[in-house]
Amino acid sequence: MNWKRLILFWLVVILTVILMLALLQHRMIYHPRSYGSIYQPYFNGSLQRISYQTAEGPQIAFYQPPSEGNPPQAIWILFGGNAALALDWMWLVEQSAGPDLGFLLIDYPGFGECEGSASPESILASSQAAWEHWQKLYANQQTPQIGILGHSLGAAAALQLAETISVERVVLLSPFTSVADMVKKMFGSWLIPLLQHRFENRGPLFQILKRDPPPSITIIHGTRDEVIPVEMGRELAALNSEHIHYHELIHSYHNTILQDALPMILREIHSIPGLESENQ
Repeated sequence: MNWKRLILFWLVVILTVILMLALLQHRMIYHPRSYGSIYQPYFNGSLQRISYQTAEGPQIAFYQPPSEGNPPQAIWILFGGNAALALDWMWLVEQSAGPDLGFLLIDYPGFGECEGSASPESILASSQAAWEHWQKLYANQQTPQIGILGHSLGAAAALQLAETISVERVVLLSPFTSVADMVKKMFGSWLIPLLQHRFENRGPLFQILKRDPPPSITIIHGTRDEVIPVEMGRELAALNSEHIHYHELIHSYHNTILQDALPMILREIHSIPGLESENQ
């Protein structure tokens, strides 16, 4: 009878582990945090809060207008990783500032000053609502050219939104192919049926590439990425090597790529039609 008790014991252990992973996957994927006092200096300038509502409750995004207060000819929508806040992009915004260039910085539900809980669906709904609300507030003359940039989880958020609006450029830093592929890499295939947060980057990327003409798409990945394997960036780039510009940075890690790729990022930001003359 001891062997029956042993089998029962291990069944209970396995089922407990599966249940815990299923219930805790939200905490494993998202790491929300609030704004502390170190972010306060950003509010002393021209940065503007954008308040809007979704099913998750009140949401707050941030808009940095062009440096000279002009209506933007182009606007970049930025998405950070699973532990990043929208204002963590301000270092890039400050280095990219131009007289005709604006930035829309979006926090995920539950992050920063936003209520609710993050999921693929709630992130897309919040992103769409933020963009629609920005248009109501600021695009009273003409809609600017749009670029979208995302890092890590933000690459998935960027692709979700880019699939639903017209964009000129898409920049993906350290993207995964899908959350299911990440789970398979970390835990094996057995947990995939329990996965609730199914970000899938191949589908949106493929749909965007079907546009005529497709937007400019750039993927940048570090060869030493310790979080998202560089092979995933390669696989996404291989979907259409003709229209996807792929760059591999030797010795770049998951988070160092933001600084390592800065010259390429700045070049992409200022390559939207109408802005090239600013850098000439």
